[in-house]
Amino acid sequence: MSLGLGPTAALEASGAPSRWLRVRQKLSYTAKEEYTTPAEEQHINSLYTCLDLCSKDGEVRHKAAEALASLCKGERLAKALAGNLPPMLRGLKAGEDAPVKLAILGALRSIAEKNDAIAVAQHSYALLPCLKDENILVQRKVSALYRVLAEEGAAAMVARDVTSIMHCFESTQASNSSLSAPLEALAAIACAGEGAAVARVVERLLIGLRDPRPKIRCGTCTTMAAIGRGGAKELLGYLGLVEDPEAIANAGTLFEMLVCVALDDKDETVRLAAADALRCLPEADPDTCDETRQRFPKLVERVRKLYSGYAKGETEEILLNALGITTGEACVICQDPLHLDGGPLELRCGHIFHKKCCESWIEWVKRCNRTPSCPLCRAHIFDAWGKINK
Repeated sequence: MSLGLGPTAALEASGAPSRWLRVRQKLSYTAKEEYTTPAEEQHINSLYTCLDLCSKDGEVRHKAAEALASLCKGERLAKALAGNLPPMLRGLKAGEDAPVKLAILGALRSIAEKNDAIAVAQHSYALLPCLKDENILVQRKVSALYRVLAEEGAAAMVARDVTSIMHCFESTQASNSSLSAPLEALAAIACAGEGAAVARVVERLLIGLRDPRPKIRCGTCTTMAAIGRGGAKELLGYLGLVEDPEAIANAGTLFEMLVCVALDDKDETVRLAAADALRCLPEADPDTCDETRQRFPKLVERVRKLYSGYAKGETEEILLNALGITTGEACVICQDPLHLDGGPLELRCGHIFHKKCCESWIEWVKRCNRTPSCPLCRAHIFDAWGKINK
């Protein structure tokens, strides 16, 4: 039965607008967002011309840059400015006054945060001189802009600038004014799926572990964890060799270095960050724990002695899991404390059980016509003389 309504009216009456209506509403909304009045266009053009942003008077350029930064705080005008960035980027040229650069970088960040990060990233070449700027505030602000670009979906476009961002961090290290902003930018790029790009500078990144400030050491560990989680876990393990024989605790590999930091650093936050980065290395994979323990016997012995017999925190638990060490607080077969039922028995593979539980396990395995092996890792329990490996 017809209600006497057309298809569009019927859809409106039911509360479900047609596809044509939705498109029309979207187009109207978009047009409204990008609309600028003639007065606003004239104002923007005047800021872009030689009368303002290109003036020989530094104070005039500064006021023009501040005006642009103020305009970019609004959603509508930010979109309009994103469509014509090159005139604004003149304020980032080498030799420009720091206040002008800071204002322009602030404007670009506002644009990036309003869903126009791709437009800004297309002109990332203009940001490179700022990474080498003598003013540390400019270096901090451009590094923060790179972080925002990565977080807003332009990581693949700014990944080409990883080496320059790393150089910015190294230059601040050399001047004893280490910045954490470049590390945050690298971590954001890696977290966005560009871990392989950031892994190219991982060996240079290790200098941050020797920084006297805990914030930088923690940021270095966080960046390495981001590299592993960003798709470069295997590459991180391969590239993470330390060439300097006098590196932290004379560690030879990245795995050893992070274990030493997690054990020895004076700051608890740094120790936890190092342990978290450790989990992102191939050596910490649960499937390779047996091989890892054989490869790093001194580390295994040190961790086992240090963390046996008392309550442990998150850092210690991560280290024990990364090395596949069973502390022996409870027998995994019966779940009772190890000091009961005849005490503990440690096998050569490093796993610990009740002696009675292990003997019962061996008898049951023999009845099944199988070779006795560790209940956890299946390593052979008996040696060539028929004695328990311990």
